[in-house]
Amino acid sequence: MAFNITNHDHVYKFALPLHDYLSQNGHLEEARALGHLVDSCFPNDGEALEAHRKAYREIKETVHDLPPQYQQALEAALDVLDTKVK
Repeated sequence: MAFNITNHDHVYKFALPLHDYLSQNGHLEEARALGHLVDSCFPNDGEALEAHRKAYREIKETVHDLPPQYQQALEAALDVLDTKVK
């Protein structure tokens, strides 16, 4: 499965398959945190995007066995977030 992440909508949508992968592959703590993020309500898009950026960065730093397509999508999501959320 290839992920095309080029905008904020893609960043949001990637959270669900990433959560599923983490849950099914023994990364329960990270999956739980990501699930909480997805279920949270934020007062504005900026805060939601910043929360996704922090969660994705944490996953990048702690989960070292992501398949290449997930690793590439995670990098792409962080690129989108780091470029547009300061």
